[in-house]
Amino acid sequence: MALGLTNLLIRRLAGKGYIKMSGMGTRHVRYLMTPAGWEALGRATRQSLENTVHLYTQTREQIRASLAEVSNRCEASANGEKRVVFYGAGDVAEIAYVSLQRTDLTLVGVVDDRRTGKFFEVPICGPDRLTADVVNDQPYAQVVVTSVRHAEAIQARIDERGVPHSRVFCL
Repeated sequence: MALGLTNLLIRRLAGKGYIKMSGMGTRHVRYLMTPAGWEALGRATRQSLENTVHLYTQTREQIRASLAEVSNRCEASANGEKRVVFYGAGDVAEIAYVSLQRTDLTLVGVVDDRRTGKFFEVPICGPDRLTADVVNDQPYAQVVVTSVRHAEAIQARIDERGVPHSRVFCL
C-alpha cells in the first residue's frame, strides 16, 4: 500500500476519534487506540465473523444440495454403499466432507495434484491412482470435483484418466 494512502487512512481514523497520535520526537509518532477505536474494532470483527458464518452456511447448503444430486445419480455397490471420490483436498472439500456426513454417500478416496497424506482419515493419492473404475484400488461410482478454482484443469485430468463424464460431478 502506498505511504500517502496509509497516511490518509491514519488521519481519517484519528479524525473519527478511533486513534490518538502523540509525538515521540521529530520523526516518530506513536498511535494509540482510543476506547471508541476498540469499540469500532469490536463491531467490525463481529460483522466480519457474522459474514464468514453466513457465507459458510450458504456454501454448505449449496454443497449439500449438490451432494443430494450426486446421490440420485450414484449407483449403489453390492453392499449398498454409494461410493464417491473427491478430486481436490482443499477448503471446499472440507465443507463437502462435513455436508457428506448427512447423506447416504461414502467417501472412499481423495485425489489431489499437490497434497499428500490423509484427508479425514482417507488417504490422498495422486491422479495416477485414478482409473475409470477405481481409485487407490477402491471401486467408486462418482468423482466429485471439490475445487472451484481449478475445476476445468481437473476435468481435463479426469478425462485423461478415462473417467466418463457421466461419472463426474463438479460442485
